[in-house]
Amino acid sequence: MAAVIYARFSTEHQSESTIVDQLRRCRDYARARGLEVVAEHTDEGISGAAIGNRPGVRAALEALASGDVLLVVDTTRLSRSQDLAPLLARLRHRGVRVVGVLDGFDSESKTARMQAGLSGIMSEEFRASIAARTHSALDMRAREGRATGGRCYGFDRAGAVVEAEAEVVREIFRRVAEGETQKAIAAELNLRGVPAPGASWSRRVRRSDGVWMTPTLNAMLANERYVGRVVWNRSLWRRDPDSGVRQRVERPESEWVVRPGPAIVDDETFRRVRERAAPRKIYGGRPGGGPRYLLSGLLVCGDCGGRLVATGRGGSHYYCGTHRQGGPAACPNATGARRAVAERVLLEPIERELLSPEAVELAVGLIRGWSRAARARAASPPEVSEVEGRIARLEAQIAAGTIEREDVLPALAALADRRRSLISGGWRRASGRPGVDAAEAGAAYARAVQAMREVLTDGPVDRARAALSRLLGDVVCSREGGVLVARVALSARPLVEAAGLSWSGSGGALLLREKAVRLAA
Repeated sequence: MAAVIYARFSTEHQSESTIVDQLRRCRDYARARGLEVVAEHTDEGISGAAIGNRPGVRAALEALASGDVLLVVDTTRLSRSQDLAPLLARLRHRGVRVVGVLDGFDSESKTARMQAGLSGIMSEEFRASIAARTHSALDMRAREGRATGGRCYGFDRAGAVVEAEAEVVREIFRRVAEGETQKAIAAELNLRGVPAPGASWSRRVRRSDGVWMTPTLNAMLANERYVGRVVWNRSLWRRDPDSGVRQRVERPESEWVVRPGPAIVDDETFRRVRERAAPRKIYGGRPGGGPRYLLSGLLVCGDCGGRLVATGRGGSHYYCGTHRQGGPAACPNATGARRAVAERVLLEPIERELLSPEAVELAVGLIRGWSRAARARAASPPEVSEVEGRIARLEAQIAAGTIEREDVLPALAALADRRRSLISGGWRRASGRPGVDAAEAGAAYARAVQAMREVLTDGPVDRARAALSRLLGDVVCSREGGVLVARVALSARPLVEAAGLSWSGSGGALLLREKAVRLAA
């Protein structure tokens, strides 16, 4: 029986060793019960409040097939909210068993539903009580005039002015007040090598790279902290329970805690800046709205790793957002692509390789092969895993140099023969078992293809983007010969799953490992 392991820890303050320990315990459990671990997925430093922002858990759920076992050290690793019970119900419906190695949870037990419901409620209440206690303590600190955490550029954590940074703040406000654009200021600061906010942060994300961007300046120019007005409790962050995305919500002014603090900029300069830096549309975007165009957020710059953004009148071109907002010192990639051309060029291989009649025929053949392989695996005796484990241990010893390959060649050959014999017997036993009906599989896949085609051609942009993201993933765009060249990998996996068929393997011929297309007319 196949097993998939999932492990998670919540904050960057926890050690990566917690992941290692979780994986070890799950592996030991699988080994003791004869389970074959076919995949391991992890999320590090991510809350368990939602699933949408955890790539590891999404990959684990996608890897599971009917008859598989999902191993976790305890159910709180999967979810710390009341979504746990519905999630487990969906997995039961798919024929997936969930086991908590340490808390004794087993989704096939009679008390599983009650245990899952109570665990989700208790975890959610635990998170809520922690949040309430933290907010109360910070409220007291704010009313006493003490620091409430978080560092504002130009000040240290205690709220005292850092003069070197304060000089940069004054320069920025002065130049904006005199009419200079934020884009020009950001580009010039990057050219001079002035560290931006976040340059000293101990984070593993891009915006700790010390690069000035226009959104950074925009937030700075609206911050009343620089004129000596310190406001706490102005807003709160709410996490979308599905996507895991945090959204800022303004609190009523009556709940704000306002106190005076040291000023870096005078009131007159701040007023002039606010008159010039009023909110406005930038690069074809919508204030407070989501991505407007089909490829927004999907194209990645090959130079800096930032996202390409739609810019120009009506979002006519895609350019690297880091270059556009931070200048050539932030990213040297000044090459863009027409939006209409880029969308057409990237949609063409999808239509040709995944949505064509030939692709449907190929998919049906592969699905039949996957079904037969799954039946053979189910019919194979547990001894196959034992033999494979012995082969792996010998290969590991050879790689470590503790034994010579020539000394164990006869043993390896005998084990390989035994493995072939066992698998062959599994294939023979599987041949008599019911498989996937070719006609039904073809019809289901064809329906999924037609639905995907309709979404991409006539569906809302947000749905089309989501579908395209699953088909393509991140598309890296690099400069070659004066044009952008996109490297894409096409996967039929979303179509197979949309057809209600079990996915197995890497996709074979339906996965184009890498394809380069020129985003030019």
